[in-house]
Amino acid sequence: MHQLNLTMSSICQFFLFMLLINANNIFPRSGDKIDLTISNTGLNLKNFHIKWTPKNKVFDAHDLKLREFKFSFADIDVDYQGDSLTTNTVLNISGPNIIIKGLNLNSKMVYKDWIIDQKINRMKKRESIARASILKIVNSIDLFNIDNNKLPSTLNDLIVNKYITRESYPLNDYTWSYELLLPEYVVAKPTQLNVIPDADKVRYDWKTRKFQVNPILDSLNKIPDANWNYIFEIQEISQILDSKILLKKDSKILGYDFIMERGQFKILGTSFVAIPNKNLNSRSSLSLPELVLDVEDLIFNGSLGTIPTIHKIGGKFRFRNFEIKIPGDLKNEPEIEKLFETIGIWNNSIVVRLLEIEIEMINQFTGNIAFKFMTPFLKINIKGDFTSRQSGKIPDIRLHNTEIKINPVALGVRKWLRNWEKEKGRSFNRVGSTIILKLEGSLSDPIITGF
Repeated sequence: MHQLNLTMSSICQFFLFMLLINANNIFPRSGDKIDLTISNTGLNLKNFHIKWTPKNKVFDAHDLKLREFKFSFADIDVDYQGDSLTTNTVLNISGPNIIIKGLNLNSKMVYKDWIIDQKINRMKKRESIARASILKIVNSIDLFNIDNNKLPSTLNDLIVNKYITRESYPLNDYTWSYELLLPEYVVAKPTQLNVIPDADKVRYDWKTRKFQVNPILDSLNKIPDANWNYIFEIQEISQILDSKILLKKDSKILGYDFIMERGQFKILGTSFVAIPNKNLNSRSSLSLPELVLDVEDLIFNGSLGTIPTIHKIGGKFRFRNFEIKIPGDLKNEPEIEKLFETIGIWNNSIVVRLLEIEIEMINQFTGNIAFKFMTPFLKINIKGDFTSRQSGKIPDIRLHNTEIKINPVALGVRKWLRNWEKEKGRSFNRVGSTIILKLEGSLSDPIITGF
């Protein structure tokens, strides 16, 4: 629905824009002057409800409800003046304003169980190092056999005689050890460094030249598709725009000035839930209580076919208490479980308490920026200045006096950072427990100091 709102807004603004561009073709006579005013026009829809089932899909059903939809222009004022050489058009627009309330989509369908799919992919990824190493070992065994007319007894025979080395990928990964049980098998066994040290061995059958099927993986592949219930809800979406467009056209060029006095886009009460086979313990969910984009005093100008020059902008993007809840079966996957332990998550929920980006461009050359990111395990604050070089190309933005403050809240995150410092032989600058970094230079490739 968000995409629909933006599309409708873009269509209306594009139509008005193209109408004004071609105004001198519609009214070509010298001395033309036009004043056009439209007030309170738009579309209003209430209590919309539709159900549908796709053809030849008996188990699919969809139910969409919409309590209220409004699309309106509070005011449109056009002032056009033209002569034989030039045209000047001023367009004042209050809108398009959009309000959507009470959006609810409930879908039931038979689809692949993505939880099982994730478990399969992760298991294959865990075994990928072992399988790649075994294939390399098998190739070395064949060369050894050709040269010596016998099979090697151990992996060490291949290493000593320089048929293979553990110094390069993939054998330099010591989460697996390897054993030659020829002429029957080549076996990879997880070591204590492996994320699952007690996992099943990976066996390669020397006679058939194939890997043995992992029984756990085989059983997962045989699990049928799930009956999913998807519930998507949004309490409210709103958009408010107040802008002014000045067009100047002569025989050579179309120039424009754009001023947005105010623009706001807001989403409240967004939630999404996916439940497989009516099993609430395996449900996934997403919740976003508030998302807001505010823009004030946006001013830019240019000519058709060129990149505009931005003179001023004040804007803020913010969302609060964003939460993703993953199924317990997926949370118990070793890699995810280890990550959650590191960042101090003991349930199935990942929460972002606040993400906020604020920008103020004072003029076309300078501005300042602020960034806040807050979670239960990590807090990041960034403040700084920037300069912008605009010359009809993509702006070259450079950072100045930009400071990053990182406060690792969770014990696991603090421990991970300390281990990183020991491994690299470098230490972060700190004030108390807060890490302080500095950023300077081009936004695309900044210089980071403070460690």
